[in-house]
Formats: sequence, structure tokens, C-alpha cells
Amino acid sequence: MPILTVEHLTKKYGSFEALRGVSLSMERGEAVAIIGSSGSGKSTLLRCINNLERVTSGRIVLDGELVVDTVDGQVKYPPEKELRHICMKTSMVFQQFNLFPHLTCLENITIAPMKVLGQNRADAIANADRLLRLVGLEDKADSYPAMLSGGQQQRVAIARALAVNPEMMLFDEPTSALDPELTAEVTAVIAKLAQQDMTMLIVTHEMEFARTVADRVLFFENGEIIAGGTAAEFFENQQNERIKRFLNGFQK
Repeated sequence: MPILTVEHLTKKYGSFEALRGVSLSMERGEAVAIIGSSGSGKSTLLRCINNLERVTSGRIVLDGELVVDTVDGQVKYPPEKELRHICMKTSMVFQQFNLFPHLTCLENITIAPMKVLGQNRADAIANADRLLRLVGLEDKADSYPAMLSGGQQQRVAIARALAVNPEMMLFDEPTSALDPELTAEVTAVIAKLAQQDMTMLIVTHEMEFARTVADRVLFFENGEIIAGGTAAEFFENQQNERIKRFLNGFQK
């Protein structure tokens, strides 16, 4: 069973249709990169998957559980408590790091496991220490976000997202606010997660990162997936002229 199934998903904001019948599925352990022009619907898809946005129509199944369905033209969500439980199987990393500025790195990472999952403090701290080592920031546990570079803050944000033991990670352009050197810090961490078979859906403008880390690449255009395939197929044997122009824009 795929860990994620999206069927005929639409999302409208007034008369604007951000998603136009999007369908995709992902297997457990897959890393899938979504690329495309700004405003093409990539981030909206992520926000619908984890219920930050309500869909206009369509169906989403996450790890065998129904997030939303459309029956006789009516959108149906589970009861709120059940929906929160299902959506906790995902964890999202945003463009802006969204760390709590008044909390240390350690506290940023432990707050959700303790308050949401009910972990005791000792276990939450032990897990946070492990995650800080994973992202290469074991010496920053007692630092506050303002004391860190942008790349370090984003790595803490990744550790925080992992702390709730998600089945799937959603990355919404995690390097868009960073300069190239700091981007490399963050993409290295995500590459490490891919090597560990973490299931990841990654919206990115980093083409080389998508080429080397993703198992598959999907191209969004005007709210639709217009092409997709393995990273090798997508980048090395691309025949779609629109996508060729897009990719050429990233070549130095």
C-alpha cells in the first residue's frame, strides 16, 4: 500500500484554481521532489496533505487512513480529533524556520514531543540530543535561534520536525531563504535522511539537489502535474520543451 495517495485534488481560492485535479502516490521510503515555477501549486499541495488548507474536492489517503474524500460532490473530513491524529503522521519544514525565538534549540525540539505526544522530559531530551547530532548541531543545544545562522536555524527546524517521529516529511522550499553556502548545509541533512529511507515530499528550486537526492521528480505547471519520472529520466532525457526551458534557466 502506498504511504500517500492523492486523487483528483482541487483547491480554489475564489475563482483562482491553485490545484487542478492533481493525482500522485508515494511508496514508503521514497524521496519525491516537486519543481516548477512560483505560483504553480507546489506549496498548496503540501498544505492540503497536512490539512493546513482544506481542499475543494478530491481524495487524500495517508498511511492507509483517509484524510479527506469527496462523496456526491461533498468534501468529507474525519472528526477533528481523528484528523489531527492522522495528520501527525506528517511533519513539515517551512521556508521560514518558524522557531520559537524565546526557546533554546533543545527546547524548540522537545516542546512538541512533550506537549503533543506526552513524552516524559528525559526521553524528549535524549531524542533531541540524538537529532541535534544528526543535523550536526550537538553543540548548539543551549543556543537561541537569534544566535544561529539561517542554515543552522533550518537544521534545527528539521530536527524539530523529526522529533514527533513522523511517517513522512514535507519540505516546502527549505532552502529558499538561504544563500548558497548555507543551502549546502541543509541539503546535506536532507540527503542524509534520504539515505536512511525517510519518506519525503520536497518542494525545491535546487535542481542539482533534486537530481542527486530524489527518487522521482514531478513538474508542476498551473496547478497540474504535467510530467514526472525518475531523476535520471527527468533531467537527462527530458523531451518536454516547456520543462527544458525551465531547467535551462537554472544552468550557470
